[in-house]
Amino acid sequence: MKILSLYEWFIGSQNSFVNQYRGNEALYNQARAYWSKLDGNSMWLLIFFLLLGLGMVWGYYQPYNNRPGRHYTLKHWTRFLGVTFVLAFTITWLFLYYFVSSNLDVTMLRLMLALGNAIYTSVLYFLLSVIWCKFLPTNAYRFV
Repeated sequence: MKILSLYEWFIGSQNSFVNQYRGNEALYNQARAYWSKLDGNSMWLLIFFLLLGLGMVWGYYQPYNNRPGRHYTLKHWTRFLGVTFVLAFTITWLFLYYFVSSNLDVTMLRLMLALGNAIYTSVLYFLLSVIWCKFLPTNAYRFV
């Protein structure tokens, strides 16, 4: 299975991207090459959102909530979720900009991929938070 297909909700299919350059052979070949390069690096997007989601949940439920103070409110949990979203979006955008570059104007594609990765990371953060609250001891905000 190609990992980039997980992001089709946000970026569309390879055919929809490549076909917009169908009239120009050189641009069409560049678009196909860019998609291949993007597909080759898509494993990093998946690894990144998994590690960032796990890391932020662990950071919220372990070191942050074990410090003195009242950190176990919905407001603190939501701030961590917001930081997770912004970090995922920014780092994905920078990764795509610097490591998966192109001569084509792929700004919208990068934006949508970064948005998709940020949403996936945020959903993972939410799901792992529910699991953590259900099965592990914590003094943090509980969903269940």
